[in-house]
Amino acid sequence: MTERLFEKDAYCRSFSANVVFCEEKDGSFFVVLDKTAFFPEGGGQAPDKGTINGVNVLDVQEKDGIVYHKTEKAFNTGDAVCCELDWELRFERMQSHAGEHVVSGVVHSLFGYDNVGFHMSEKTMTVDFSGPLTADDIAKVELESNKAIYKNAPITASYPTKDELAATDYRSKIEPRDGIRLITIEGIDCCACCAPHPAFTGEIGVIKIIDFCPHKKGTRIEMVAGINAFLDYSALHTSVKQVMNLLSAKRDSIAMSVEKLQETANNLKSENGKMSRKLALASLSPVTVNGCAYAINENMSYDDLRECSNNLIENGTRKCILLSKSDENNYIYVVSSAENDVRNLVSELNSAFSGKGGGKDNYAQGKLSASSEDELKNFIEKLFA
Repeated sequence: MTERLFEKDAYCRSFSANVVFCEEKDGSFFVVLDKTAFFPEGGGQAPDKGTINGVNVLDVQEKDGIVYHKTEKAFNTGDAVCCELDWELRFERMQSHAGEHVVSGVVHSLFGYDNVGFHMSEKTMTVDFSGPLTADDIAKVELESNKAIYKNAPITASYPTKDELAATDYRSKIEPRDGIRLITIEGIDCCACCAPHPAFTGEIGVIKIIDFCPHKKGTRIEMVAGINAFLDYSALHTSVKQVMNLLSAKRDSIAMSVEKLQETANNLKSENGKMSRKLALASLSPVTVNGCAYAINENMSYDDLRECSNNLIENGTRKCILLSKSDENNYIYVVSSAENDVRNLVSELNSAFSGKGGGKDNYAQGKLSASSEDELKNFIEKLFA
C-alpha cells in the first residue's frame, strides 16, 4: 500500500521517496513509490502532474491501494528519488473541487437536491442536480456560495468509523463503512471525497456559474472557481471592452446597443429581400406553353423564385417551373400550380435530373443538375406540351 501524503497534507508540493516497483508497458514506465503526494485520478478530479528526479509524471492511477506513476523513464527498485508536484495545477484543481463542494452544499441546503453527477474539465466543471432550478434559483445559489467563501470557513478531512458515519449527515451515495474520508466545510457541506482541498473556503477565491440547463429530470450547471473564474472574467471583460468600442457604448448599455443594431440589421434584411424580389420580377422573362410558364435565371434565391411563381399564378398561369443557376450545372427550382398537382411535375424533374426536393400539392422546391439549359428547356416544354 502506498502512503498517501496528499491525504495528510494537501499542501505538500515536494517530497522524497523510495522506488519499490517499476514496470515497462507499451513504451512507458509505471513507477510505485513507498509514499506519494501525487493525487491519482478519482472523485471527478484529474491526476496530478510533476516530476520524479526531473522526469515528467504523465499520469497517476490507483489500483488496489497502490498508486502508479506513469513516466517516460525507468527507475530502479530501491532508488531514492526527489519528487515535485506541478503546484500551480494542483492548487487550481483544489480550488475548483472545493468550489463544487460549496455549490453542492448550498444547493442541498436551499433546495434539498443531491449532486448526481460531476465532471471537472481543464478549466470548467459541470454538476448535475436531482431537481429543477430556475434562473432566480441559480442566482441565489451563486450569491450564497460566494458568501460561504467570504466566511473563510475551515475545510477539514476526517475518517469516522462505520458507526460514526451512520450517525453523520453527509452527501454521498457511499454506504457507511470504515475508512471513508469525509470532507467537511464548516456550516456549509459534508461529503465523502478522496481529493485534496484547500484549508479554508477563502482560498477558493470566487465562484461563478456560467450556464445551466435542464438535464434529465434535474438541472446541469456549468461553473468555474478560483483562478479559473478570474481568468474567465478577464477574458470576458476583454471581449466586452472590444464590443463597447465597436458600438461606442457604455458598459451598462451594451445589450440595448446590440438590440438596436439587430433591429437595424433586420430592417435592412427585410428591405433587401423586398428589393431582391422586385428585381427578380423585373428581370423574369417567362416562356409560356399551353397556359404554363417556365424561366431559367441566375443568382435568384428560393424567396425570389417563390415571389415570381406566386405572381405568375395570381395572373392566370396554370403551372410554372422557375429555376436559377447556382453554379456550374446546378440549379435550384420552384414548381407551383393553380391546379394543385405539382407532385408529378416534381417527380419527373427529379428523376430526369438527379434532383431532390418536394413540398405541397400546389408548391414545391428543390435542386437538380443539368448539363445544359437547352436540355432543361426541352424537357420542360415536353412536360407542358
